[in-house]
Amino acid sequence: MNAERPLVLIVDDSRVVRQRVSSILSREGFDVILKENGEKGVLAALEYNPDAIVMDINMPVMDGFEACKLLKSHNQTRMIPLCVFTDEGSIERKVDFFNIGVEDFIRKDFEDDEIVARIKGLLRLRSLRDKIMGGAELLEKIIDSLTDSVLIFDNRDRLVLFNRMAAADFDLIPELIEEALASDIFSNYDGMHKVLKAVSSKEEIEDYTVEIALKGKLRYFVVDIKVIELAYCDGQGTAVILKDITAQKETEKLKADFYSMIAHELRTPVSVVLGYTELILEGKAGEVPELQREFIESISEKGKSLMNLVNDFLEISRFERKTVRIERVSFNIVEFLKETIDGIRLLAENRNIDLDFKSESPFIEVNADRDKLSHVFINLIENSIKYTEEGGSIEVSCEEQEKSVVVRVSDTGIGMSEEEKKYIFDMYKRLEKAEEKKIKGTGLGLAIVKEIVDAHQGSIEVESREGEGSTFIVTFPKEPVGGGADGIEPVLSTLHS
Repeated sequence: MNAERPLVLIVDDSRVVRQRVSSILSREGFDVILKENGEKGVLAALEYNPDAIVMDINMPVMDGFEACKLLKSHNQTRMIPLCVFTDEGSIERKVDFFNIGVEDFIRKDFEDDEIVARIKGLLRLRSLRDKIMGGAELLEKIIDSLTDSVLIFDNRDRLVLFNRMAAADFDLIPELIEEALASDIFSNYDGMHKVLKAVSSKEEIEDYTVEIALKGKLRYFVVDIKVIELAYCDGQGTAVILKDITAQKETEKLKADFYSMIAHELRTPVSVVLGYTELILEGKAGEVPELQREFIESISEKGKSLMNLVNDFLEISRFERKTVRIERVSFNIVEFLKETIDGIRLLAENRNIDLDFKSESPFIEVNADRDKLSHVFINLIENSIKYTEEGGSIEVSCEEQEKSVVVRVSDTGIGMSEEEKKYIFDMYKRLEKAEEKKIKGTGLGLAIVKEIVDAHQGSIEVESREGEGSTFIVTFPKEPVGGGADGIEPVLSTLHS
């Protein structure tokens, strides 16, 4: 906007009105353009980009309503504030004009001061809009410089803004995508159905990993969707941000392949060592002197620890390579937990730790992978035993809800800090006090536990305070949601998503 001499377009078929308005505004330091009908007014607005427009309603060739409608629908002129001349016979049409974006009205029997005041009000509005648009242009440049793909949709799911990365990923050509909908862009990709649904329902999503084929290559993205307010848009829009993690996924696959190879290479010799030590301890190679027995038992113990580590590596690699299968069967989770606890009760008794179980119901049927849930609860209970001082206590409880089961493993152990709770389920992460107290572990156990719980469509949380103990809360549905009730299901790893 020209701050020194603002430009005002006057459109009216009455020469008298045009000259009067021109005289008033010129005295106030405005430049004025005069046109006698709506068609010429629209063409003048496109050519001169005035700072404000005053428009009559009833004119030949093109009336004021059609002219205003065209001006408010064109990208070049929609930001120009409009004031419409009105009289007693046209008051009822104000609603129609407001609906297309007209900002103000003035009666034709106006006073000089009134029209000057209204024009100045329109100019303040134009100045504010120019500042907003300047900020929007800067924002657009910033968005375009991002290495993530960004697409912004309005309240009707129309694409209104995208950056160069989105254009490259989804083959978007500005000249060809006018009025393009989110469905036009995303519906061809199998992995984007949840994203499309979120855009349509104005639902926010965080850290959602998708796997889609773009230009013949499998790509991985982490998707965030934010609901945003858009200027001059009735309702809310959505911003879709896609971070390309394909390189990270490829690196993880190489790492998983390496883990698998190393684990398989180690498993055979470790199995042989354990087998022979067991035979020796059983006396198959003759009587074993006491001192030698101690040495061989130590070898056997360390060998079993190494085998557990090898098995953990294999389990992690299976999840990362998506070769894990959930083999569901129906069983009583209450009896299952009792058997699990009885199998490791001796570990607790050796450290003088009370290990109790409680359940209000004697029978809760679940459809789940029995072996994998055994891994979950053995790991959680053994962890509680390791991190609880002698004389402490552990309680395992089972609670039935309408469609799910909640199992809690609570202890009076060393607990953990708020910061440690944030990464406790990450691979290779261990508590600082575990290192101080020389508690053995690899940092893989809870990562595997979370993978198994996620694979059962469940969740695991931890409540803990330093020095007061921890409670791990496992929740999973009694029946799988969305099919897979019988037999085997493939599992998608979430270790790095």
